[in-house]
Amino acid sequence: MPTVYLLRHNEPSLQRTRSLLLQADGVELAGSSAVLSDALEELATLAPDIVASDLRLVDAHAMRVAHELGRLPVRPQLLLLTPTADDLQLFAALSAGANAYHVDDGSGAGLVEALIRLHERRAMLSPQLARQALAAFGIERSPLVMARQPAASLDTTPAGRQIDQASRHLLTLLAQGLLLTEIAALWALDIAELQRRIWRQVRLLHVRSRELLIA
Repeated sequence: MPTVYLLRHNEPSLQRTRSLLLQADGVELAGSSAVLSDALEELATLAPDIVASDLRLVDAHAMRVAHELGRLPVRPQLLLLTPTADDLQLFAALSAGANAYHVDDGSGAGLVEALIRLHERRAMLSPQLARQALAAFGIERSPLVMARQPAASLDTTPAGRQIDQASRHLLTLLAQGLLLTEIAALWALDIAELQRRIWRQVRLLHVRSRELLIA
């Protein structure tokens, strides 16, 4: 059962989400705060599995949250809470160290499932984020005819310095707007396996981001 620390930008949303997680099965609430600077010492002590954070906090944005989590003795995974997958900061935060995101409409629907999914090293990407990932890796979309073939899921030849052809094909299909259920049917794979591949691609974005900083 994953332990979760909650960072939300205002008290009403913080208390609403706290109540949801305290009553939910499958996750354990370790702590919460509306201010990142107040939470850092507690995060170091509690060492939660996941930090669920709004893209913008009272005293920080998600890229700083990712940076501060990276300085902890044990780095938790970071789930971004955003009202829309089209927020301009979302991809930057994913590249900076966040592991996944959850579109939060204020009701809390799907949050527990998103936390459990992330704990199992699974993630998702919207079409826009998939297009941004392709651009970040410096690769073009695969030809659709090729990407839709079952064999596309097995192509481990390089597509770029960090990414293989199977990952390029997956990002292509996501960028085209295909649902995971549709890709799973085309490739004869479980949706969970596709989500694990997406999680690994987000991790590669972290590697790329660090290399750019070093360069």
